[in-house]
Amino acid sequence: MQNFQLYERASQVPQKSYNRGDWQRGYESLDKEFDYWIDDVEGQIPQELHGTLFRNGSGLLDIKGQRIHHPFDGDGMISRITFSNGRAHFRNRFVRTQEYLEEQKAGKILYRGVFGTQKPGGWLANALDFKLKNIANTNVIYWGGKLLALWEAAEPYRLDPYTLETLGKEYFTAVFCKVGIAHQYLKCLSRRLL
Repeated sequence: MQNFQLYERASQVPQKSYNRGDWQRGYESLDKEFDYWIDDVEGQIPQELHGTLFRNGSGLLDIKGQRIHHPFDGDGMISRITFSNGRAHFRNRFVRTQEYLEEQKAGKILYRGVFGTQKPGGWLANALDFKLKNIANTNVIYWGGKLLALWEAAEPYRLDPYTLETLGKEYFTAVFCKVGIAHQYLKCLSRRLL
């Protein structure tokens, strides 16, 4: 009797409860950057809601038509939604890492990815190339008055929290210099001299 009830319920579920095309769009590049007030709101945004939500993730999944082989290898894109006075504002920008800028200028993949993306030239071109692309696509945090785009295998990139402009790599030299540890102090001194 119970098997019959399960079968009866299962037969009421639509054959396709999703659209494959909609799912596949999640693996397409978002090649545009936007900056606009969100006017199409369902319901109301509370007047008391003030603040900014930052998100980070892969935004660029191809370079001039050359597909990135895994979404985790895609270049980072920061999205920002700011709430103020019952309104919401959206802005997004790519994290302009050194590698992102080089690949955009060249118009092709120049770096290997951690999750399987290979640069052109086959296994021989990739076998002994251990330089990985800093994609800055894993997380974004606002820490110590700085907005930072993170990736596990390299230094964070600092961003302007209002414009999302990439300001460069963040080495935390001021933090280390204040600690007073001799080794860190020498490191800071050498960076300042360069």
